[in-house]
This record gives sequence, C-alpha cells and structure tokens, in this order.
Amino acid sequence: MFSKEILLKNKIPVLHFKKKDTLFREDQKAVNLYYLLEGEIKIYNTDSEGKEFLISTVVNHMFLGEPPFLLGERYPANAIIASETAKVFCFNEEQFQKFMIDNPPLLFRFTKEIARKAYEKTMKLKSIVHLSPHERILQFLKIHKRTLGLEPEQKTIIDVTRKEMANSTGLAVETVIRAVKKMEREEKLQLINHKIYY
Repeated sequence: MFSKEILLKNKIPVLHFKKKDTLFREDQKAVNLYYLLEGEIKIYNTDSEGKEFLISTVVNHMFLGEPPFLLGERYPANAIIASETAKVFCFNEEQFQKFMIDNPPLLFRFTKEIARKAYEKTMKLKSIVHLSPHERILQFLKIHKRTLGLEPEQKTIIDVTRKEMANSTGLAVETVIRAVKKMEREEKLQLINHKIYY
C-alpha cells in the first residue's frame, strides 16, 4: 500500500522485531498505528482458559490497529511477530495526521483498506454464526487468499496450522481435521505434504 521510500521521506520511524516479539497487547492504550513493511504478524485473543483465537494474519504492506488508534481506544487483541524478522513503521497521532494531510491519495487508499477489513470481519462473523464447518473453512481459505493479494481462482499453499484455522473459525481442531479430509475427498481442496493447497 505505502512504499518504503515515502515513509522514510516523511520521517516515519521504523522498528525492527524478531520472531515472538510482541508488538502490542490486548487492553494496551492504542497510542500508535503500525504499518508492516516486511514480515508476518499474528493478531489473536486469549480466553480465560488460555485458548488462543486467531483473528487475522498480517503480512507485508498492511496496517495494524487502525480502529483503536483512530478512536483513542485500547487494542482489542494481541499482536505477535510470526516471521523470523519484521520491519514495522510506527506512527503517533501527530505524524499520522501530517502524513495524511501531505499525501491525500494515500488517505483515500487507507480509508479503502479500513473498509475492506470491516467487510471481511462482517463476512467472518456471518460465517461463524450461519455456516456449516465446511463452509466456514472455505470462507476462511478465501479470506486468507485475499489477504495475500491473490485472486479467487489462484491456488496457493495455505501456510496455516489446523489449530490456527480452528481458532479462527470457532471450530474444534478435530472438526477442522475431519472437514479438511472430507473436502479433499470431495476435491474442494488438495493436501500437499499435509498442507492445504487451495
């Protein structure tokens, strides 16, 4: 979405992280907006029993924490670095306002990105409430591919564990395993070295 050059030109600070570093925690005051230039970050919640619920995976050239930052609220989830390293640009409120005033076309792209995320969250919620396990998994796979910038007809290895898929769809791990095997038999997806190819 934003180039490294324009971020550096506008003097937006860059942070460097290693795998398993925490970017922010649930209930922490959202005083920064983050833009992931390179790497992968998992966004998740933890319930009272310690079970993780994967909300999303953030990859190159994506924002994190926009709603709580813009509203002056607290982060509703945890963000942890999932790749070996990550390069993250960090805006405070003053830097963000100046950056957007100085770059109006980027403000429009940023607004569209927020709308896309809101749409995907609505579809995910609809999936959890109304769809069968097979349909939930297919919805998850479609959203995951869209996050990677792929078209619906493009196939790729889905680099997500069955546990992460279960946490994200609200299903039990065993249900995901059974459903994925059935979907392979029905030729809705393929398994290559135990990885989903969809």
